Amino acid sequence: MAPKVKDICNNCNKDVVSNDRALSCSICDKWFHIKCERVPVADYDFLQKSDDSIQWVCKGCKGASQKICKMLTLMHTRQDKIETEVVGLANSLKHCNERINSVDKNLSQLNENLPKMVSQQISQIIDDKSEEEKREANVIIFGIPETEEGDSKMKDTEFIQGLCSDSLGIDNIAIDEITRLGAKPKKGSGKFRLTRLVVKDNTSRNNLFRNAYKLKDTKIGAHKKIGIGRDLTKKQREINNALRIELGQMKKDFPHRSWAIRREKIVELPKSGIPPWAPDT
Repeated sequence: MAPKVKDICNNCNKDVVSNDRALSCSICDKWFHIKCERVPVADYDFLQKSDDSIQWVCKGCKGASQKICKMLTLMHTRQDKIETEVVGLANSLKHCNERINSVDKNLSQLNENLPKMVSQQISQIIDDKSEEEKREANVIIFGIPETEEGDSKMKDTEFIQGLCSDSLGIDNIAIDEITRLGAKPKKGSGKFRLTRLVVKDNTSRNNLFRNAYKLKDTKIGAHKKIGIGRDLTKKQREINNALRIELGQMKKDFPHRSWAIRREKIVELPKSGIPPWAPDT
């Protein structure tokens, strides 16, 4: 299928025109330049010449599909185990009719519930992915003082712009929206609500994360307690909390090695001394 006039690449957000080498995902129907998805030209040419029986799937949907396939394999393995048990009981324990009937009932329930379970799992994966995509342009900033008087959004905007230019070395940050999260703490408590920053482009977001490490060495007192992180979903927060516990144990077990959380995994950092910019930790 040829791209429409207004189709864009889901990776680079650039237009996909008719003479571009691009592919449409068979699951999400989104377009991707083959360069963005790292598809070899030979594979692309083969897909262009093949009929509709050969489908192409993007990396994002491929990951979700692999999870579903893994679950189906597990369910079929369990089903095979029950079927084997039923056959064994029927051949060697004919006198145990109650046991055979019980296993048959469990097998029937499994076969009956399998489509529903698969459908629920697929829906959950799609919902999780959709929620993550909604938060991709968001940045969470910790520790911004709250003003008691005047226009709080204007004060927050001025603070963030000063933070970027004076401590992070970023000029002209493209801010789209600033929102304080949760209920406002009591006056004098010394606590501040989280600030959700929505930026207009990925360049601004990535610059914030790449330069966040500079806050450790900032000379500006008001910026020393500032933290920058991703806007995580509830599921991502649960995974991240579990990883942080595991990370703490890794640091105790291997104190002379450097560890960090990257893309929902614990990895060992190189000894080059280059500060990591990823926002996971």
